[in-house]
Amino acid sequence: MLKEMWDVVQAVGAWPGVAIAADPNGLCVGMRGVTLGHLRWNGRIDLPFAPELGDRLVAEQMATRDPETDRVVFDVRTGADVDRAVWLLRLAYLNVGSKLDLCGNDDGGL
Repeated sequence: MLKEMWDVVQAVGAWPGVAIAADPNGLCVGMRGVTLGHLRWNGRIDLPFAPELGDRLVAEQMATRDPETDRVVFDVRTGADVDRAVWLLRLAYLNVGSKLDLCGNDDGGL
């Protein structure tokens, strides 16, 4: 799983304007002060999509909801999951209007 997460980090880190910062729970991926996603050390990615988009991704089985937080999440477990994880983060990158802070910072993330 570590290799797969590293593959996600390398792909996303190459996008213009993206910053990646470590915190105790994983890596926060952001752009211009907006959190794109939070890559947890356990392979889970929290994704800050607006409710409508999150509902659609869950309905189409592109992601799931964390039952404890109701956040949209995706679990990276195998090499086959890397492309989907990168796709979901790219969707967040292109949809920077979703400004839910998942990394616990009062300033909106990175």
